[in-house]
Amino acid sequence: MPVFASEPTGTSEYTSENAATIHDNALRWVLQTFGIDESSLRKSLTSGLNLCKGQKLIVTGAGAGNDLPCLAQSLEGEGVIYAQDISEQMLLVGADRYGQKLSGLGIDIYFSISDATNLPFGDSFFDAAYHFGGLNLFPDVRKGIAEMNRVVKSGGRVVIGDEGIAPWLKHTEYGEMLIHNNPLYAYDAPLSLLPDTAESVNLTWELGNCFYVIGFTVSDRLPQISIDIPHVGKRGGSIRTRYFGQLEGIAPALRDQLYADAERLGLSRVEYLESLLRKSR
Repeated sequence: MPVFASEPTGTSEYTSENAATIHDNALRWVLQTFGIDESSLRKSLTSGLNLCKGQKLIVTGAGAGNDLPCLAQSLEGEGVIYAQDISEQMLLVGADRYGQKLSGLGIDIYFSISDATNLPFGDSFFDAAYHFGGLNLFPDVRKGIAEMNRVVKSGGRVVIGDEGIAPWLKHTEYGEMLIHNNPLYAYDAPLSLLPDTAESVNLTWELGNCFYVIGFTVSDRLPQISIDIPHVGKRGGSIRTRYFGQLEGIAPALRDQLYADAERLGLSRVEYLESLLRKSR
């Protein structure tokens, strides 16, 4: 198993010798608390990837590999999964549990210990990227999301999620109890940290509306709009002229007189102002 970067042993519960046991206990508590079976949860979480047979997927923060069997099933017996985590202790357990099992299902599986905010892969290397759990603890969440976006081909899907109570529940007794039990539930879904080029973004909540799940489609360009379509009406102009053509402030009385003159002449305000400026040249 290649090691590109790893968190020192003992710096957190995820790098302790019994890290996988701690994680398993926490997962068991979550499933029992919210009354959902693990299989249903995994299928719901991974469905937003829209995986197809033969695709290549990266799972960041794969940990002990709990999502890997469900993801392998979505590849329908043919595909490649790269499982990454910065915790050697967690990923070794994941490799032991699922490495041979997934290979037997026709899936090529590769494990690597690395930093999710500095992935050791080229641009557009994967068809999809998945991360659930631990995102809130990234030293730089924006960079972690950006790296998943970078390594996925344009048109591919990225799905991320972690603890974060839905806004309408955060300040209820329900929400306050959970946040008191685990402060990570107070985190907000990091929509503002998505890349500018993200398309088809969707946000849902799982497990009693206490875990956010964000999915988006990778794109290599910003949303396309025409900024020169003229507005019809008193003001006139276009997105371009209203944004780039702003003038200095003038006296309100003079402004109102200009607006009245434009209306009397049957011109939009922008048309009238532009005509005056042309005459003054």
